[in-house]
Amino acid sequence: MQKVVIDQAVLMHTLLFCFANNRDQPLDFLKEEDEGIDRLLDARSSRLHFLKVRDSFATTRSLAEKILTYQETLTIFHYSGHAGQTLLQLEDATARGAGIAQLLGRCPNLRLVFLNGCSTLQHIRLLAEQNIDAAVIATSAPVNDQVASFFSLAFYRALVQQYSLQEAIEQARLQLQVRENIHLSDFSRGALETQEELTRNHWYFHCPDPQVGQWELPSHPEQAAGYVPNKLLRQVLFDTLRKADPALTSQYLARKELPPEALKNWVNEELLLRFPYPLAEPLRRLLCPVITPDGRLLPVAASLERLQQYLALVESHLDLTMSTLLAQIRNLLLGGKRPPERTDSGFLRDLLTEGWAMLPPERVADLSGSLLHMLAERDEPPFIEEISDLIADLKASPSLMEALGFFEELRRRLAAPGGPANVPGLCRIGEDHLTELFKRLGFWAGYRLESYKNIRVIRFYDRTPQYRHEKVVLRSQSYRLNEEQYFREVVQSDLWECQSVLLVRNRRRAGADGATDEPEENRFLNLSPFIIDRNVYKKSDNSVFDLFSFRECRPDRMLFSHIARPHDPPLSISMKKEDAFQREDYSLLREQMEVIGALAGLDLPVHHPSDEAPEIDLSLL
Repeated sequence: MQKVVIDQAVLMHTLLFCFANNRDQPLDFLKEEDEGIDRLLDARSSRLHFLKVRDSFATTRSLAEKILTYQETLTIFHYSGHAGQTLLQLEDATARGAGIAQLLGRCPNLRLVFLNGCSTLQHIRLLAEQNIDAAVIATSAPVNDQVASFFSLAFYRALVQQYSLQEAIEQARLQLQVRENIHLSDFSRGALETQEELTRNHWYFHCPDPQVGQWELPSHPEQAAGYVPNKLLRQVLFDTLRKADPALTSQYLARKELPPEALKNWVNEELLLRFPYPLAEPLRRLLCPVITPDGRLLPVAASLERLQQYLALVESHLDLTMSTLLAQIRNLLLGGKRPPERTDSGFLRDLLTEGWAMLPPERVADLSGSLLHMLAERDEPPFIEEISDLIADLKASPSLMEALGFFEELRRRLAAPGGPANVPGLCRIGEDHLTELFKRLGFWAGYRLESYKNIRVIRFYDRTPQYRHEKVVLRSQSYRLNEEQYFREVVQSDLWECQSVLLVRNRRRAGADGATDEPEENRFLNLSPFIIDRNVYKKSDNSVFDLFSFRECRPDRMLFSHIARPHDPPLSISMKKEDAFQREDYSLLREQMEVIGALAGLDLPVHHPSDEAPEIDLSLL
């Protein structure tokens, strides 16, 4: 039979999943596999990347009807349930593998047949007899029900993250090998024939055509002919900000007659002006063309650098969120509101010593939830109220957790030798995941960072240290640095207000009577030592801010990552005092970290010169 390949940009790929339990010997984990695969694929199928067809109680009739209905577009056929060497058990009867192979032989665009039951290896021969050149995943022996479910979910999780078929099967095998806490269930998926000894890993990948092994899940069919970077991201960001600032809509309508490129540049500028620097800077690198040293303008394109910018943007958001929460916890501890006896605050020490940059999304959700709980126990609302909703959504939204899982996996792929294979495909999928995150991040437009500069500190030793500022200038992160409104002088005297970076609200909160009379001191939160401006600690009048975010605190040094250039080597600050003639003085930063560490139960050996006054009495803070 001659195969006619469809126009991939016209018809949508179809993924058919058939699950069938045996009523006499039900498989406990078959439902878990069914629901898990559906959840993994849901976000992308809802964005019309492909059509997902699910048959949770497949019968001989429903299976045949669905294969025939979608035969022109069927690309993946997945079966899970009791099976044997030439048979598949469906809900109503046992089906012959040869008959199913004949049906699948009618599908010209089939790329994968996944037979997730016991001893299905002989089905490869039946499929080959129908001239089916799709890849086949089959088992060479009986498999345990729970292990089969775990393997299947690991495979589709990798496939959703834009691994090829060949890479996804390798990822699933690797996950199965390192999995330690699977307690084997009593059932296997081979009730149809004589059982052999159960085994964990007998999935065989048959791929007659190497090119088929490189096949990946498709993206939106409209993007198949050409991916336009930032089109979706820019639209979602702008719509998100319009909800918070309705004036943006009228401003846009007043400019809609501009040439498309000019209108796009205006939207870019408005986005970058509204988000705080740690988000605006990686966004700028994503949205704006690159100017070469010889003055040429390089268009934005799918590239390895773009994937790195995705990761930098996600990590910057995580840094900003965790720094905000930790800064509030620091203020509570300084105010004497220590964790009660029943609260396990060991995670605070973990965050200070190990950081959060490499944590999986589930762990980030747990830790940020613990920080919020700590605030709630003391009736302290989060400085950014929307963070509570974001963290609750992180735990409740599978699509958001999937998006963060994609970027966790992307970090590993970028670090691997050679990097990822299909960069354009990853750029398309990565932008979809970015939009899923930024739909929820419009609230950041209500905040900005301001950096202290020209600090002159006079230190007196009494029972507690005292600080006096000769002059302090707060400077916005905005690139419109020449506007006078971004410069002002303030005088502050408290130790913990002697920070290099503030998070400032752009608006005042409305009171119960609708008045906006929030005290000035409640409008900002000190982020140091979690976000710092290196120029604050330089003995110079350099006016260019240089922001870093906290990574980890080792016994002998602190490590910080450059916000604008996250791939630079980390800034390493020794816990020992600098020589008086060095150009940088981090004594205040070390003291801040020492106090925070002590309050969190961490002993950081900050070294003071012998001719200085005794160490701070922490009990007085």
